[in-house]
Amino acid sequence: MSGPLQFRFDPGRCIGCETCVLACRVERREAVPLRRVHTFNAPRLPRLPVFHLSLACHHCRQPACVQHCPAGAYRTDPASGAVVLLPGLCMGCRYCTWACPHDAPRYDPAQGVVAKCDLCGARGERGLEPACVARCPVGALAVEPRAEPVLGALPPGFPATRTSPAIRFVPGLRPPPALTAPPAPALAARCREALSRVSEPGLRLRDEWPLLAFTTILALLVALVAGGPRPLPRPWILPGAGALCLALGACHLGRPWRAWRALGNLRGSWLSREAALALAFLVLACFPRVPALRWAAAAAGFAALFAVDRVYQVAVRTSRLDFHSAHALFNGLYLTGLLAGWWPLALAAGALKAWLYLGRKAHFRRQGRPARPWLSLARLGLGFVLPALAFGSGAAALGAVLGDLADRWEYYGELTFPSPGRQMAQDLVTFG
Repeated sequence: MSGPLQFRFDPGRCIGCETCVLACRVERREAVPLRRVHTFNAPRLPRLPVFHLSLACHHCRQPACVQHCPAGAYRTDPASGAVVLLPGLCMGCRYCTWACPHDAPRYDPAQGVVAKCDLCGARGERGLEPACVARCPVGALAVEPRAEPVLGALPPGFPATRTSPAIRFVPGLRPPPALTAPPAPALAARCREALSRVSEPGLRLRDEWPLLAFTTILALLVALVAGGPRPLPRPWILPGAGALCLALGACHLGRPWRAWRALGNLRGSWLSREAALALAFLVLACFPRVPALRWAAAAAGFAALFAVDRVYQVAVRTSRLDFHSAHALFNGLYLTGLLAGWWPLALAAGALKAWLYLGRKAHFRRQGRPARPWLSLARLGLGFVLPALAFGSGAAALGAVLGDLADRWEYYGELTFPSPGRQMAQDLVTFG
């Protein structure tokens, strides 16, 4: 079969045996599964169908992994249309795992790089089907020539995206059998509540603490350059803290020695722009006695903080106007106002951050999510009350930094990325 290919999947045939998953692992010898089977209505809620989706990389026509990878480690094979990862270029930043709405790239901590389906390119060169297709015992999976980017009706659990995934679903899911037993609304409600808390891809602070420290220190350094004393009492502070920033950023990578590759996709990746702007800021900040360079450093620093926030907004699919109290740019402006004694800036940025924080907590309460009242009190007291009482002193900036640490700690815990598993749970709660 020649030309670009796409998967064809028939949910009505799939029995959830996971032979495709095993075949993929045997063929690729990967430590992490590249294909997974998701079950819709796993607890068998009454009057809802039960079916399975066998999903891997869909080799999209507009792949998010290619667009957002800062290292430029992805290529599209013109012959098969497969989106291929080049491990020798991957630095293990995991940003593609954030950006992909189908949760296809999988990070392998043992290797420090990402792995993903390549449509079994080695088998294709020998005229063979992908291993998952060849081993499916019920013919639910197949590959076929790529057609127009029209998916038709998507099954529940498959995220609707703009990436134009190369997969076609065979319509005709069988309806659920009619039930004669009376419904059990209490049981169904408990099942829906449990499903709403399904564990799906997100960030864990124990893995992301270098990013938490990096963004906090970067905001403080930008504020020192923009609003701190002139000259700084200890000129070694900026170069030393800058070196610490770079080291923390590299600590997050699976292969830190490839950190220079973060500059490889300035055109498409906010992570590349963040790295370039942060590096420009840290270089310019080494010349604090030259006014023009100091202001240029401040401008590059605030642009870097904006890029930091855009990195996460791309990952969680929020709009450009979806602001968060923990955004690094707001904290940089707030700290600048406190350090410089510019009360209008400090008041405006602080009021915005407090309003966003309280609004988020009120939203959590309406949803029945934990609001963490003691942590919230500490965040408000340290981040806003202390700076107001000690305005113009170092204690005000220290309180703002500690308060923002608490806010960003919550922010990282709230970040969850779209994925088929999460979409399936949401659809089940909706339909149930």
